[in-house]
Amino acid sequence: MADNLEQLTHTIPDIFELIRTIQEAAKHGASHPNAEEAMKNDVVIGITAVETAIQKINPDEAFEPVELKKLSRLHGNQILEFVNSWLSETAGPKLLKIYFNLLTNEAQYSEETAKAVSKWVQEKMLASVPTKRMALLEIGQRCAAWAPEYSWKLMNQVVSVMPPEEQKKRFPHWKKFVSQPGSYPQREFETCPICGGAGYPFHASLAARMSNYDPMFLPAKLWMKCKTCSNLYSRYFPADFLKLGAEPKVLQPTPKHMLIRQSDSTSLNTWCNILQKISIYTSGKSLLEVGVGQGFLIAVAQELGYDVAAVELIESDAQETADLLDLPVICGDFLNLKEECQFDIITMGDVLEHLQRPAEGLKKAHALLRNGGILWLSTPNYESSFTHMMKAFDPMWCEPYHITYFSRRGLIPILEKIGFELLEYQVSNRYNGSMEMILRKK
Repeated sequence: MADNLEQLTHTIPDIFELIRTIQEAAKHGASHPNAEEAMKNDVVIGITAVETAIQKINPDEAFEPVELKKLSRLHGNQILEFVNSWLSETAGPKLLKIYFNLLTNEAQYSEETAKAVSKWVQEKMLASVPTKRMALLEIGQRCAAWAPEYSWKLMNQVVSVMPPEEQKKRFPHWKKFVSQPGSYPQREFETCPICGGAGYPFHASLAARMSNYDPMFLPAKLWMKCKTCSNLYSRYFPADFLKLGAEPKVLQPTPKHMLIRQSDSTSLNTWCNILQKISIYTSGKSLLEVGVGQGFLIAVAQELGYDVAAVELIESDAQETADLLDLPVICGDFLNLKEECQFDIITMGDVLEHLQRPAEGLKKAHALLRNGGILWLSTPNYESSFTHMMKAFDPMWCEPYHITYFSRRGLIPILEKIGFELLEYQVSNRYNGSMEMILRKK
């Protein structure tokens, strides 16, 4: 790492400074005929030094030295044109390729290094503005764990000044929309939405790179860690999204055509195994699915003879599942669900991280369960074995729609306080880094 940092912060910046000197010599020779020959000599010496330095940094790549004999036949502005052509076609691309390789070779940089490198990129790097922004995004992603607040500010700032065409090129999955920070009001969680404790910056991420990114979210997310409960929460979240589902309503199946959804035996078998595990702890058949997802669990539960109810926040997803499985679906915020019905089983598959008040969601599940009822819970674990191995490169950090993250040690005390008993815990085979629990209402 020391060699990489040395090259990032000194070696390559020094080479670019030498190139600036070469350009100045060419300009001077072009405007001062009496100094032309001396400046040509300086240009030859400088270009030779740059090419030697590039070859030393990257000896394995084929390298064609520039034909310096051409300089002897050039005069005035031709010398400057020669130098600029060499920079744009040979030295510049090679140096930028090396620089980006160095940027991406290290997982994380300290705040001091990130600030030094980004300052040089912004002020002195010989590159186009879009190339500089690309470099700054790489730097931002590579100080996300060790300098989260700086990372978050840098990445949001870079994306916010990108013109639409550059956004489309950098993020082709955005399709027809552009990011316009400031157009969508954001709610700032000033305290932990789980327990109300104070938090501090823990991790940043470039949510814009995710395929499900929507312009209502900030391009970068800042994850805070609560000093009290040790769980995580997103510092900012779209205010309009948090208002969805305030008044739950029941959507009836209204199929106008044959609706199908691609599936596979492996996914359906996974849900079958989960339901079979739950059946060890209860013989009850009334099941509430919170968050319909692709409808796979509901379809399997119907096949196994369960009496299924479902609730979903997003209206389009709720209606599609209702039509697909011929099942009424409650569309609304789970927290606003009436408690007049009781269930033997509640499944919350990767729902908890979407709730703005997750502890209240767990209390709601407890209230809706019959005594001895079972809660099956799946949610990302930011201290999972997968995350420990992937660290800053766990895609979990970039998920735009997630509000909170738990760890096993941070979630179980909350569950026990609410009145749940942990029966089983396992690492999910559906989503990398998620934990799955079977819990009983005491």
